Amino acid sequence: MTACPVCGSPAGPPLLRGRDRLLGVPGEFAVAGCTGCGLALTEPRLAGEALARHYPDEEYEPYRPPSGPLGRLMAANRRLQMDAKLRSQPFRSLEGGRLLDVGCGRGDLAAAFARRGWEACGIEPSRAAVEAARALGVDARAGTIDDAPWPEGSFDAVVFNHSLEHIPDPVGALARARELLRPGGRVAVVVPDWGSRQRRLFGSRWFHLDLPRHLQHFDARSLAEAVRRAGLRPLATGTNASASGLPGSVQYALAGRCVFRGPWLRVALLALMALYPLTGAVVRATGGDWRWIVAERPA
Repeated sequence: MTACPVCGSPAGPPLLRGRDRLLGVPGEFAVAGCTGCGLALTEPRLAGEALARHYPDEEYEPYRPPSGPLGRLMAANRRLQMDAKLRSQPFRSLEGGRLLDVGCGRGDLAAAFARRGWEACGIEPSRAAVEAARALGVDARAGTIDDAPWPEGSFDAVVFNHSLEHIPDPVGALARARELLRPGGRVAVVVPDWGSRQRRLFGSRWFHLDLPRHLQHFDARSLAEAVRRAGLRPLATGTNASASGLPGSVQYALAGRCVFRGPWLRVALLALMALYPLTGAVVRATGGDWRWIVAERPA
């Protein structure tokens, strides 16, 4: 197994095995726990074309721009959803200024920050998603945070909203974010919570496991360790609830895969948002399924 990308310790034996249940791309993957910090690691860790097959622009929902009446309805719903996100943690801890969204996808969250008066920038590997983000007014660039063209100290905040689990070197990405921040600037990270009750209940059929796109899986200890090793000072951490986690995990438990594809996926996502007051309350009552942390670059 690969050495832990957070602390360098070896991984233990596999804790579970699974496959790409979201898109159905062939392959089997194992998840093992780090013997040092508790991070969980996906093996094999795909790269290049092998990994790109699991991120098709036309099927991977975070990349798909709105199209047709249903797409426009989805876009309006996402706008409301993102505006609500800014009123909750970790994003309400950020003060106005200039912001970089790492792995910005089609730009929904960065555009919400722009509507609140931020100067919003984004970086994203998918060129199709970058074009969609630019159409929303986001200064989006194609690439990874290692390719970020902005000089050091350019930003008041850097956001990793469900992107750090996709990055092969999470500590290196956080360290690069620290360089891009002004002294006292803040990083906000949201990831699926490997330590959640939901993950322990559903195992390899946990919706947020998302093999093999999620290269690593954080709990509270490993996320805080990654932040500290990147030279950032943790300020606050906690959990919150997703709209898709519990229904998606139940679907995987019953059907073994995502049964909604194409336009039906967007219909299902709209239904999930309508049900969120109920499902979100259930997930919050059991401890949440997302983990967040806010940290700052020391002055």
